[in-house]
Amino acid sequence: MAIAAASLIGVQMMTIKQTSELQEKNFSFQANKALLDVTDMINTSELSFFFTNDAEQSDFPYNSSGIYPNSNPNLPLSALEESGEISVHREFSDGKGRTIVQSSFFSQIQTPSFQSGYNRKRAQDAQTLRLQLFLKERAELPLPLRIPPNILAQVLDTALKRNNILLDYKFTILTQIDGKNGHIMGSEDFNPGKNTRLYRILLFRDDDPVKPDYLCVYFPDQSHSFLKSTSFLIIPSLTLTLIIIVIFIVTLQIILRQKKISQIKNDFINNMTHELKTPISTISLASQMLRDSSVSLSSSTVDHISGVIFDESKRLSNQVEKVLQMAVFNEGKLKLKFSQIDLNKLAETVASNFDIRVLNENGELKTDLLAENPYIKGDEVHITNVIFNLLDNAVKYSKSNPQIELSTENKNGFVIVQVKDNGIGIPKEHQTQIFERFYRVPTGNIHNVKGFGLGLSYVKRIIDAHNGKLKVDSTLGKGTRFRLYFPLKNTQNYGKEN
Repeated sequence: MAIAAASLIGVQMMTIKQTSELQEKNFSFQANKALLDVTDMINTSELSFFFTNDAEQSDFPYNSSGIYPNSNPNLPLSALEESGEISVHREFSDGKGRTIVQSSFFSQIQTPSFQSGYNRKRAQDAQTLRLQLFLKERAELPLPLRIPPNILAQVLDTALKRNNILLDYKFTILTQIDGKNGHIMGSEDFNPGKNTRLYRILLFRDDDPVKPDYLCVYFPDQSHSFLKSTSFLIIPSLTLTLIIIVIFIVTLQIILRQKKISQIKNDFINNMTHELKTPISTISLASQMLRDSSVSLSSSTVDHISGVIFDESKRLSNQVEKVLQMAVFNEGKLKLKFSQIDLNKLAETVASNFDIRVLNENGELKTDLLAENPYIKGDEVHITNVIFNLLDNAVKYSKSNPQIELSTENKNGFVIVQVKDNGIGIPKEHQTQIFERFYRVPTGNIHNVKGFGLGLSYVKRIIDAHNGKLKVDSTLGKGTRFRLYFPLKNTQNYGKEN
């Protein structure tokens, strides 16, 4: 899955990159074409102005002695009509090292036609020379006079729009003076960044000599425009990729969670087998003693054996009851009987019943019931079980001579019941998992404490059913503190489990 997801992301990124590069190349082509159109329009305008306003100079001298050897280069051909004929000599090689001279003779009838062609050629050559002179004069003009800034801006704007470029732009005429770049005219805020793409073209490429005057243009919003134009591809790709990544992570978490749950369930089954097997074995052994005729069954012996059977049966019943309670929780069938409860009184009753067990462990159970308003709506049986379970854990996971504190107080609209001990503590990395079903802290077996890992899960479910909160603070090797928050006004989902 990881390789496939990474490959898919790579293909998408490559496609997006190629699309972006293609759009950038197309934009660059259009921008360069627009700049070429600008120079063509300026050059065309100058030529159009010349041909529109040029007056032919018929007396412009033209040397034609190379073509017409018998002609006077300073006179028109009409002056030669009096000679009767005009001869034209051509020399060329026959390919064998010999020179052949060919003479052609034009009669007086042919002279007017030849004269007309000569006059036309002379007029064209004269116009070419005038054009060269005109362009030379134009090239010597200061650039703002040759092409006014407002005209250049208008021509550039027209060329860009003709090439479908509607972005905002900045332009300037850049020239080189003493080896340094200088700005002649253009946008006052022309200031491209280091990574900005700059388009430029030689403004008058037909000048002789060519001057280093470049028309430069850049588009401040070019990158944003590319991103916007590819958003139709980028946004769906990123969205789908993100969905795939999220699904992949969730799937991986589910797989790991299921693996963990499977391991926890295996541990639960092993613990449950041990917990159920021990009282069953004890009951079986006691029963065999009662049936064994070799054992003298005095009244004291029978009382002892029956007491063992009773205690182990009760223990077995409690273990089965815990499993059944969690099964009922999972099916959502638990029904709570809400009534008015005095948490001070309830805590005092639980403490008095539990005090004997603490004394048997050479410990001490202190009570500090300071809640001024201890009355809540709740299920008395289950809340009693919750406090009893926390006290039971405090004894089981305490060091020798357990010191336990049970207290109540009012704070921010809650009645807080607190159970604090001096036990072995809970490692920080396990504190968020202790309320999960079947979960047991690995160090819990140091003191040979057995169980199903259902007690704190039961506590959590009962507190949630009362719309309360459960917080734990623990320091490894120093002890643990559980705080139960019961709302004074419990109206949400009243009387039902959350």
